[in-house]
Amino acid sequence: MRREMDLAIGDELFALAEAGSPAADRPAQQLTVDVYTDPVRHARELAAIAAHPVAAVASSEIAEPGSFVTAEFAGVPVIVARDHDGVAHAMRNVCAHRGATVVAEPSGTGRIFSCGFHGWSYDLDGSLRAVSDKQRFSSEAPCTMGLRRLSCEERHGMVWVTPNPDTEAKDLADWLGSELDDVLTELGMPEMVHHAATEYDLACNWKLLTDGFMELYHLKYLHRNSIAPYFPNDLTLSKRYNGHFGGWLPKNRVLRMLRDEPRDEWKVVDGCTAAFTLVPGTVIQWQAGHVELFSMRPHPTEPNRTTCRLTMLVPADRAGETELWDRNWERVCITIPDEDFAAAVDVQRNVDAGAVDVLQIGFNEEKLIQHLHEVDRLLPD
Repeated sequence: MRREMDLAIGDELFALAEAGSPAADRPAQQLTVDVYTDPVRHARELAAIAAHPVAAVASSEIAEPGSFVTAEFAGVPVIVARDHDGVAHAMRNVCAHRGATVVAEPSGTGRIFSCGFHGWSYDLDGSLRAVSDKQRFSSEAPCTMGLRRLSCEERHGMVWVTPNPDTEAKDLADWLGSELDDVLTELGMPEMVHHAATEYDLACNWKLLTDGFMELYHLKYLHRNSIAPYFPNDLTLSKRYNGHFGGWLPKNRVLRMLRDEPRDEWKVVDGCTAAFTLVPGTVIQWQAGHVELFSMRPHPTEPNRTTCRLTMLVPADRAGETELWDRNWERVCITIPDEDFAAAVDVQRNVDAGAVDVLQIGFNEEKLIQHLHEVDRLLPD
């Protein structure tokens, strides 16, 4: 299967390179900046994000029974934990008693969760374990309500959580679509483990961050002193996957190989960077045998603020090659934040200052408009 994907991507890249990047056959489009600033739209986007799977944490980050992490997704405080049978669970990090935060630590291990406000305790799956001083709490049968459970699924090396408990659970493979699910499998994600993770608090709308993964017009300019020399200018193989987006960017050496070497000797995928934008709010970038996963976590009330959690996943059977993966981690932690994220923050700053109210979106940037249409399709009434 991996070999079939290698040749299929190679054939499409070869045809694209031979034809050359197409000239624009229609005018540029205008985009009003309120899509990055409107608080009403922002609230609707948060509701859409909360109703869909969010890449919460690498499965290997909670590998041991009793391990947990806490985070906030679409404004919802969440605990993700592994119980003593090895099953992952997700639940709201809010006590069923009077709404206090149950777990303050960002991560750890334990046998139970205990609320520091009044001592109510919960098992690792969120079920209520004990009410403190229950004889004094109520003359009736004590409360049996536990922490509000959330849909949770492990797939492709990650724990995916749907923050809205009232949303019907989505099977992740169905949500991704069979083609993208197969691609991520062939790229080895199910066998990958956590190498490193960090968070960036950014003064920009979350869509300005995903925009950077969806067009290569900027490559030779924004990345001129970093990665641009290794890639052709503005040549990417674009894909659509069940409402999500993908792009395959070959290195220059791959194009030389496609031109000069027999087809049965092609090794294409290993020489590409592939970015998959999952709607809404997740980017999976595969390159050099590892995955960089960007989980966009918009601020609960402010459209121009986003936390991005960056996780690096590496093949489990090569996890010990720490020197190699550390070099790759250092590279991505310089290039993306200092160049792509900095550009997004710069645009947001100018938008917030009222210096621009309409953006020009070119023919070679149309995936930004298509992405907005997909987000719009998910917005609640």
